[in-house]
Amino acid sequence: MFDILNMHPSSPILAQHKQNLLLKMQGIKLKIQKISEPSSARIVLSIDDLLIEILLRVPITSLLCFKTVSKRWLSIITHPHFSVLYPNRAIGLVLTCPYSLPAKPQYDYVHFDKKNPSKPPFKNLKFINDSSGISVLQSCNGLMLCSNSASRLAKRNYYVCNPTTKHYTTLPKSLLQTENSKIHGISLAFDPLKSPHYKVICVRDSVSSPQHYQIEIYSSQTGPWRLSGDPFIADVNFSKGVYWNGSIYWISTIGNLTCLYFNFDFESLRIMPMPHFPDDQGTTITYFGESFGHLHLTKISFYTIRFDVYEMRRDDSEWFIKYKVDFEHPYDHEFKYYNFAILSLVRGKREEDAFLVLAVVNDDKVMKYNFINKTFEKFCDYDVEDEQVFFCSTIGAFEYIESLCCV
Repeated sequence: MFDILNMHPSSPILAQHKQNLLLKMQGIKLKIQKISEPSSARIVLSIDDLLIEILLRVPITSLLCFKTVSKRWLSIITHPHFSVLYPNRAIGLVLTCPYSLPAKPQYDYVHFDKKNPSKPPFKNLKFINDSSGISVLQSCNGLMLCSNSASRLAKRNYYVCNPTTKHYTTLPKSLLQTENSKIHGISLAFDPLKSPHYKVICVRDSVSSPQHYQIEIYSSQTGPWRLSGDPFIADVNFSKGVYWNGSIYWISTIGNLTCLYFNFDFESLRIMPMPHFPDDQGTTITYFGESFGHLHLTKISFYTIRFDVYEMRRDDSEWFIKYKVDFEHPYDHEFKYYNFAILSLVRGKREEDAFLVLAVVNDDKVMKYNFINKTFEKFCDYDVEDEQVFFCSTIGAFEYIESLCCV
């Protein structure tokens, strides 16, 4: 071999060697430039912040497929912070089919965007491994609380599921679950803006104090059920809890109108004032629910189809009238006090996004009523008979929110 390091700079052998090296290096550079020069798209996708902004604008069904693209994409899409950033709004309403058997519940779906309709998220909840049939009890910010249809309460199982991802978890058995300790209500509390974890509150008969209730709490973060507070007496409907503003709310739908709520931060029961209704004779609570961070209540008097929609202030201090509704002259639709039911009240980012979802018996339709421009729009046909209107309004309507949150 030649001693290149000790050769004279003008040596022809050294010059030839340098030329050979230069040609090799140029070839290497050209090769690298051809193969590894990143495209604009590749540069964008290599930056996490930009990739996240793009993925947040992708339909959630596509996101579920994109999780298989790479480990990095899987890590981003399944991260709790990404789940919080993804739009958390109701896109439809899941309705319990009036004709389905209790042991085999079936569900219909009303999509809110008629211009861009989507497929129903489910007709039943068969992805939950329980042969006795699954019923939806409550929807809460993308998750759903469900139970099976076991005839004996002691064998009743409860589940928290994400109908978008088809994932679920089975809640453990309660501390007090016996034949002699009836469950009066079980409710889900979940706010992805506050925590990726959820809580479940169970109100059942007290074992130690007859004619009293006892509260138990389950947390997906800490695990098993635990007792909370002392036995108590109350006169509300615990089967229809509504989660809002860090608390679960219950109201009495008949008799003396009262409202009770349980605050999770302080683990305390409190009484909330009810609205002042001008006439309490012949009236009934027709809707009580939450949408997009707002708690609403409606009460309709018999023989009239004018009513007010009340909203609770964020500090729980009082109700105020948010909307005034008059169906006396609804253009092409003839409403009577007995032929429609409020299925849901939906709010959005803008004031003009607020609307009612109504089941109308005579027309066999599900209708949309816009609060601002006072217009009606048909969502879909829905074969509901007179005696089933009450069923729909009290049992079978649940907001559907697409979510990537884990259970």
